[in-house]
Amino acid sequence: MIRYLQTKLPPAFRFRKYICWNVCLLLLTGLTMSFQVSAQQLTVTGKVTSSDDGGALPGVSVLVKGTSTGTTTDFDGVYKLTVPDQNAVLVFTFIGYAPQEAVVGSRTSIDVNLVADLTELSEVVVVGYGTVKKTDLTGSVGVVDPEQITKRGALNPMEAVQGQVAGVDISNSTGRAGSNFKIQIRGQQSLQGGDPLYVVDGVITGGIDFLNPQDIERIDILKDASSTAIYGSRGAYGVVLVTTKQGASVKQKSVISYDGYVGLRQSVRMPDFMPGDKWWNFRQDSFITDAIVKGTAIPTNPGDNSKNSTELARRIAEKDFTNWPDLLIQDGTQQNHWVSVSGMSDNKMGYNFGVGYQQEKGNIVHEDYKRYNFKASINHTLSERWSAGANMNMAVVDNEQGSPNAMVNAFRMSPLVKPYATEGGALLVQPGKDIINVGKPDQITHIDFTSSSNPLLDMERASRETKSFYAIGNVFLQYSPASWISLKTTFAPRYKYEKYGEFLGVDSEGRVGGKAKATISNTESFSYVWDNQVSVNKAINEHSFNFMGLYSLNLFQDETSKLIGDQLPSNAKSYYNAGLAPTANRINEATYSKSTILSYALRLNYSFKDKYLLTVSNRWDGASVLSKGNKWASFPSAAIAWKISEENFLTNVNAIDNLKIRASYGVTGNNKNVGPYDTQATASTTTYYDFGGASALGIAPDGIANKTLTWEKTKELDLGLDFSFLQARIIGSIDFYNKVSDGLIIERPLPLESGYGVIVQNIGSVRNRGIEVGLTTVNVSTDNVTWTTTFNFAKNNNSIVDLIDGKDLPPKWFYGEPINVNYNYVFNGIWQESERELAVSYGQLPGQARVVDFDNSGTITPTDRRIIGSPMPDWTGGFSTTVTYKNFDLTASLYTRQGVQVLSPFHQEFLNFEDRGRAKLNVGWYMQENPITETRASNEYPQPKNSGRFWSTENVGFYKDASFVKVKNITLGYNLPGDLLSKAKISSLRIYANVLNPFVFTEYDGFDPEWADASYANGGISSVTYQLGVNLKF
Repeated sequence: MIRYLQTKLPPAFRFRKYICWNVCLLLLTGLTMSFQVSAQQLTVTGKVTSSDDGGALPGVSVLVKGTSTGTTTDFDGVYKLTVPDQNAVLVFTFIGYAPQEAVVGSRTSIDVNLVADLTELSEVVVVGYGTVKKTDLTGSVGVVDPEQITKRGALNPMEAVQGQVAGVDISNSTGRAGSNFKIQIRGQQSLQGGDPLYVVDGVITGGIDFLNPQDIERIDILKDASSTAIYGSRGAYGVVLVTTKQGASVKQKSVISYDGYVGLRQSVRMPDFMPGDKWWNFRQDSFITDAIVKGTAIPTNPGDNSKNSTELARRIAEKDFTNWPDLLIQDGTQQNHWVSVSGMSDNKMGYNFGVGYQQEKGNIVHEDYKRYNFKASINHTLSERWSAGANMNMAVVDNEQGSPNAMVNAFRMSPLVKPYATEGGALLVQPGKDIINVGKPDQITHIDFTSSSNPLLDMERASRETKSFYAIGNVFLQYSPASWISLKTTFAPRYKYEKYGEFLGVDSEGRVGGKAKATISNTESFSYVWDNQVSVNKAINEHSFNFMGLYSLNLFQDETSKLIGDQLPSNAKSYYNAGLAPTANRINEATYSKSTILSYALRLNYSFKDKYLLTVSNRWDGASVLSKGNKWASFPSAAIAWKISEENFLTNVNAIDNLKIRASYGVTGNNKNVGPYDTQATASTTTYYDFGGASALGIAPDGIANKTLTWEKTKELDLGLDFSFLQARIIGSIDFYNKVSDGLIIERPLPLESGYGVIVQNIGSVRNRGIEVGLTTVNVSTDNVTWTTTFNFAKNNNSIVDLIDGKDLPPKWFYGEPINVNYNYVFNGIWQESERELAVSYGQLPGQARVVDFDNSGTITPTDRRIIGSPMPDWTGGFSTTVTYKNFDLTASLYTRQGVQVLSPFHQEFLNFEDRGRAKLNVGWYMQENPITETRASNEYPQPKNSGRFWSTENVGFYKDASFVKVKNITLGYNLPGDLLSKAKISSLRIYANVLNPFVFTEYDGFDPEWADASYANGGISSVTYQLGVNLKF
């Protein structure tokens, strides 16, 4: 019918009808589409605020769950986002706050209050030029609990890290006040040794000993090559990333805090030295032995050089001995005070200002360390897209070390001599020379021993002091054109000035009867890093990408000056008087060096379904220290990880929270063994030469420059497992690594015809292979009681893979053996009188040290030497435990180094049986039959003055086991109840008592096994420190 009507209607009417039908159809279609669109899409707006004070939060991520659709809040915390439908779920996330979700439903306005959750920050690991969630980590990174840094009461931050991270071996270098710490991560890569790279708030530093531990927010230690490769030529020895406390990242009121303690440091575990009567017997035997060996008559009163005095006999008979160390040892003190103000203002400016004072008076007189710290940090969100900030850390250090020889000689001094004269009581210049009326007919000699300077006098007339000023900082500007991309430029300078002064006054050690000597040196170091970085963080459905690009400029500049003045006039009293020395007795020295590095780096972190992870990176470093054609090097790395716990077959296993396996491979470099001018020919050696028949003074080349010299490189494979069970009651990781360092720098001997002795080349190769285990357990967790424990274990096997021409280089380096070995003859007891005939056949005598003749040749030759041990530990470990009961907390920690054998300088000094005037350890000795003293039997210690060359020259008796287990600290704390504090407007108050180094379990009988390899002059005594402290916040 319709067709019929259409054919019958007039043409004009039919046209109007056609138009009407089509318009209606369009309106209907548009209306229908409008209903469909409105049913599918909604525009949601809202404001995100902080639950603390209701303040707006800019930069909050607002994401439609399960998609890549999202936005961020503007400067006023406002957002606007189009969502697909009413079923959409918005996810709000912001650093420092717990994430929150909201179902859209029919709402078009959704306001959210985010709740602060600072524990979220601890779930993030700092890596080079960025951060990553712990669960997304593909490399091996050790994270130090910030609470442990402050709880341990350490003056040096590295001391607080001891025993906390598997594979990070840390030990005190000397034990003196203000002493530094040695750190080695996964073994020693270079034949020359090396240290990790320290980065503090983005600034490359030579260490972190200038920081106040109370100002440290966190320490992250990058261990495997995939983590450290982003630092290229500086990452071979690991990287220590330190983040100091910054301005608040969430809006909050100002927090004023005080953290401090005072402590008493007491000397303990002193070595057992011979008492005076036994020492006198030892001295007598040394004189008797000397006569027997030489075939001369035995003296009637051996060892007594006094001619007309009975003073020595009286002291022996009455046991009137002097404990010399006690005269210079004192109770030391410690204190650390840190006051800070932090928060975020209404205009979104986070700030942190702090000032600190640390002081440690050592256990030796005139040993004092003081450090003043100043801190300022500002971070400002300028707008929705712009942010900026600045950070500064300054430290002023004064380290007074006292006389370089007084304490050394106090331990050496015979217990039979006294600091004051027998007659008159005057302070003796040399205690062994207690003589009056010297050179006159009525001269009286009370005591006449070979003698050093009086330690009491030496301590007052000699001094050493180091004054330092440190300043590091950074300033940054960041622009984010979109929520998923940011551009950041950071300029980070570092400046250090250090002045060292030493003064040796009249009659101090080495200056008896002479004139004073002074040394003063100045070292100035400046560097900067200018990093320009682009970061992209984008999620596309189940794919997540995080990309980082870097362009970096580095400059390093160092200069030194030194003045040594000898034969100073009598009015010189300080090292500042070095310039008073006569011209002929003055030495001036100065050095200058400068180097630069230009770098590019790329890194991509990729995640698929949040369970398959990939990280790839590469860094290109170009350095001025290398010659043309060799300046650039590439340092690539790659790592993968699989979150097995996210797979369907494990998601319903409630006992497994997280289970991840990872593998990584990377290449890093060690640029510390190539100096600024090592690849250039230099001339500084003065020499005389023939010039037309006359002698002329000129400068000769220092050697042959190797223009192909380049950085040592390390390639490392790491396999790891991370796990968390039973709702984080058990958390841990296991790592296996294998790394080979190639191109190690060695001095190659040159033919005599070259005119030079050696040339430096990249030749050697070293392997480090090992296992690391870390485990944290929550043993008890109730409303009133918690008990947690942390364990770590590391074993590293170090071995040399390649050397010059495939040959061993004794006595230092051997194929398949560690870099550091003890290579010597094997001690085999003491020759006894019954073995005289055999001893003589070896050119020795009874009473002398005996060694093993491995080839039974009848003579001892260098082929009888063997590798007898290593100062590198077989394994290291740490343990800590914390128990809390209501408001009480009890913490204890220990660490251990096992399988350590050292050539002990302490024992070289106090078991030197060729010396008969200095103190000795309280041991026995061998002594043959004689008419004056008793016969002594010993198969462990030789005869005084007849120890033989293997004891006195080859040092076979001084290798000691320095393994130990040291209880680092025990802390008991109490948090005062909040309702009590609120009345005083105090947020929190904790008081605690702490004891440091209370127990050491070891067979080492020197000062302390931790620094058993320190030179006798530098090694300090063992101590225990008792502290009382407060943590207070307003």
